[in-house]
Amino acid sequence: PGGDDFGGSFGGSDTAQPLPTPGPDKATAPEVGGSDFGGGSFDPGFVIPEPSQDPAPGSDATQQPGRLVPQPEIGSGAGAEVLAFESRDFGVAPVATLRPGQFHAATPTAIPGGQVVSTAGLAEAINSGMQIVIIDVLGGSYSLPNAIVEPALSSPGSLSDRFQQQVVLWLTQITGGRKDIPVVVYCSDPMCWLSYNGALRVIGAGYTNVYWYRGGITAWQMAGYPVQPAAF
Repeated sequence: PGGDDFGGSFGGSDTAQPLPTPGPDKATAPEVGGSDFGGGSFDPGFVIPEPSQDPAPGSDATQQPGRLVPQPEIGSGAGAEVLAFESRDFGVAPVATLRPGQFHAATPTAIPGGQVVSTAGLAEAINSGMQIVIIDVLGGSYSLPNAIVEPALSSPGSLSDRFQQQVVLWLTQITGGRKDIPVVVYCSDPMCWLSYNGALRVIGAGYTNVYWYRGGITAWQMAGYPVQPAAF
């Protein structure tokens, strides 16, 4: 894809490639800084942990054509720790409206019109060669492999504002107009609403296979998976 309507250009790929085997030479993400959305700022207030050297958690993702149906095998060690981290229930009710600010806060465990994908389920789908569009709305220095970095997608407002019209055009570019292609949106961790907003905007654009990766890049690194320098 070339330039977009978010005020800049972006790079990425909508075709997933097999993940490299986690190892000591993979990149490590530094502490994430803030990002501004014109009227409010997001201060994550956390440090992304060092990537684990342990093997990635096992998973058994059952797949249907064009869909992610994560069914991770709950094991011991890193697998159970990651699953507990990314599935923690804070008692927050799901909402179908965009959050206007204070993005560093406890999130729900579900999202209207979409599904929540686990780390094990996402890794299994990527390794299987499934075509997935992965969107990073955190905008840090590092991202998941082949992710498209677009922080503006998490902007507050409403699903009927003028910005949403730009979102529709941009998504059409990166998906080829396929409303059924799996789209995964993530940010930092379960205390971050940026990806929730981003996923709601994708759902509002009419996409039918939208996945909110609630664990985010923190859970990804906890599982020992690699990251790459982010490409805008």
